[in-house]
Amino acid sequence: MNYTTQHITADKIIGSEKTQLIHEGEIVLTEGKPDIETILKCEASMIPENISTEEDRLNFSGRLLLNVLYCGKDKSVHSISSEAPVNDFINIEGADSSMLSGINTAIVNVECKKANNRKAAYKIMSEVKGTVTELAEIDAITEIDDIPSEQQHFKTINTSRTLCKSREGFTVTEDVVLPATKLPISEVLSVNCNITNAEFKPQEDSVEASGDVSVVLLYTSTEGGFPELYEFDIPFNVELEAENTDTDSIADVALYVKDCYYNVSANEDEEPRIVNMEVNVGADIHTSQNEEYKILDDAYTPDNEIRFDTTRLCYSNIVCRNRGQCPVKEVVTLDEKCPDMLQIFSASGTVYIDDVSIYENKIVLEGAINIDIMYITGNDDMPIASHQDTVPFTQTIDARGAMEGMDASINANIAHIGFNMLSDRELEVRCALNTNTTVREKNCVNLIIDFEIMPLPQEVIDKIPSVVLYVVRKGDTLWKLAKRFNTTVKDIAELNNIENPDLIYPDQKFIIVKNTK
Repeated sequence: MNYTTQHITADKIIGSEKTQLIHEGEIVLTEGKPDIETILKCEASMIPENISTEEDRLNFSGRLLLNVLYCGKDKSVHSISSEAPVNDFINIEGADSSMLSGINTAIVNVECKKANNRKAAYKIMSEVKGTVTELAEIDAITEIDDIPSEQQHFKTINTSRTLCKSREGFTVTEDVVLPATKLPISEVLSVNCNITNAEFKPQEDSVEASGDVSVVLLYTSTEGGFPELYEFDIPFNVELEAENTDTDSIADVALYVKDCYYNVSANEDEEPRIVNMEVNVGADIHTSQNEEYKILDDAYTPDNEIRFDTTRLCYSNIVCRNRGQCPVKEVVTLDEKCPDMLQIFSASGTVYIDDVSIYENKIVLEGAINIDIMYITGNDDMPIASHQDTVPFTQTIDARGAMEGMDASINANIAHIGFNMLSDRELEVRCALNTNTTVREKNCVNLIIDFEIMPLPQEVIDKIPSVVLYVVRKGDTLWKLAKRFNTTVKDIAELNNIENPDLIYPDQKFIIVKNTK
């Protein structure tokens, strides 16, 4: 018999696993830096650089960046920075070198302490989630030409297939001039760069990426006094290469800051007020396309048996995508060992997602924001102090089409963090949390790739009742009954005056007559 096939392609998830890493080490002060009196603040980030797969594992490497703020013995604030290589792997059963892979990284906890006057010791916990996928390709039968259509049963499957998966990068530069309200710069203590307001538009063989690099500059002034804080945004709009992509594609792009370089220069009045910024941004690009296929699910012919040869395809497809912003607000109280607050001059935080629960049309997100507060005290022996705290949060994200059992990937970052002093021991922290959510459904389906038709033995045909009064049960369809009793949907419907063959209900009674040749 003749039949029609269709080439089906779909992303097949091989495995997704998490691992936690512990990074420990010491940072030694460079010559010219004053001795450490007190550690104020530690910030860390992990920059992934190389990802590869081999048999049953995903390998990754990158850099761990660390910046430490401290008070010297003269009570002035200074900073030291360091980076350490990261090289590790995640066991993922079924992975091999031909497959596609990706990772997400997060800093879970950062601890720093004074080792001696010239060293700071650190202990950092990070989390890495790795995913391995492959492109499944199958020629499935969609219709058997020589069998009447009503004796065939079809089903529709929706899949997602990768068009492009690559790593790109671009550079954002800007000369930022401090406003007249800010004091000139003596020493830059820290420069925190984050990507905010990111938007992505798929184009022909590319993705247009736009947004802002949000920069928080902490520095000491040539005029002395306490550290100064200045925040500004650098907008960007770039084209990222993404072959096979078009305007109807789905673009999932993760942007992250790889390096944040700066240089301070003088203005026309020879005051150090210009910050020359150069930010290297990495982009993990994944473009995909949703596909809909109508395929053959089953078929029969009276007096014949059809034996099907099938192959099983397990795939995932995107159910919904959502970008939103969640408010997080919490009252934070200083530790007993911390001196009273006189004025807050810096607040920063990092997000850690602890648990993701999926329900009908919604996702419940649980996690914490690790908060760092730096403030001025009224204590001359310790004029600047810091406080670290953890702000737990629970947020509900709208996700139309989501159901229990599905998978959700969520990228979260802090778009803005603010604070309000309630007393010299308490402050209210307000965060705007950006979330980028993708929900995927895992499905498994048997695809028919070949078949064989053989006559039914006469004794089998004889055992099928010629006439039967049938009471409909839950799950029955006219098609199933027609196949079972060697007849057609049309014959059952006409004999029982059924107007809509797709609408039957339990306990309904039918007369069914066997189709005889």
